[in-house]
Amino acid sequence: MQEAQKSAEEIKKIIKDLKERKITYQGYASGLEASGETQKSLTDPESRLMLANGKMDVCYNVQTAVDAKNKLIAEFEVTNNPNDKNLLTPMAEQVKETLCADSFMITADKGYASACDVASAMQIGVAPHVAGVECDICIPVKGEQPPEITSQVNGKCVYLKERNIAICPMGKVLYPAYYKKAKGEAVFNNRKACKTCICRCSTERQGLRFYLVMDESDFSTKYNEEELVVKQVHIKANKEIYKQRKSLSEHPFGTVKRSMDCGYCLVKGKEKLTGEFALIFLAYNFKRVINILGVKRLLETMSSRASLFN
Repeated sequence: MQEAQKSAEEIKKIIKDLKERKITYQGYASGLEASGETQKSLTDPESRLMLANGKMDVCYNVQTAVDAKNKLIAEFEVTNNPNDKNLLTPMAEQVKETLCADSFMITADKGYASACDVASAMQIGVAPHVAGVECDICIPVKGEQPPEITSQVNGKCVYLKERNIAICPMGKVLYPAYYKKAKGEAVFNNRKACKTCICRCSTERQGLRFYLVMDESDFSTKYNEEELVVKQVHIKANKEIYKQRKSLSEHPFGTVKRSMDCGYCLVKGKEKLTGEFALIFLAYNFKRVINILGVKRLLETMSSRASLFN
């Protein structure tokens, strides 16, 4: 079947529409370049393309922290980060504040495997057990003189944000050197320390280099290494603790999606979605508490607690 030829007016309209679309997409590209973002969603501006249930989807990444004793959701956060790296410590800090706990253990899957994040968690009194993380790292210490560091096994560098320096697995300070615009990375090194180091982690002329993804606006060559004392620790997840992860973190999501019919979101935008999940997880926690205590005891406990504020 032969398609009818288009008139001159129809062709002009098609060209006009294509030019307008080109301008629109160029505007999207300029906006992404200016903001430093790599994605833009026209359905929900704050959502991002990420792997979800084995397939790519435009969605959000919801983080939860579940207590091991009662399986209650202690904290949660809605993010648009496509992966879980560097989200362990922020969640641990929220849990510390919510539960008023000085120290506790946490376990997470290999998606959270980051030496820097594990080191940050340890510095706030949290003992992390993360799958896929087995290495030597150096972390700051106070009030003690640790033994001399003479070797390392599968060593990883860690970044100290408050000091803007990186610490190599032999305890040497790596200073902010320069910024790589092409990859959006800050580069840290210390040629002098590498020349005299007994480990010889790198044979490059510039010595060992540590690359950290960050915005160019956040990069600075200023740093602080005053009164810094570090010790080397070996990080390895306890298998018995890690085995509990699936029954702790996965079970609540299954209950929410299947038993409570909350497998999809009703609103758009990070702020609104946070409110929606706050209600969902509150309902989940109430169901758990009712199963544990019963309705009568729950009401009695709530009544007694409410009287304290009257």
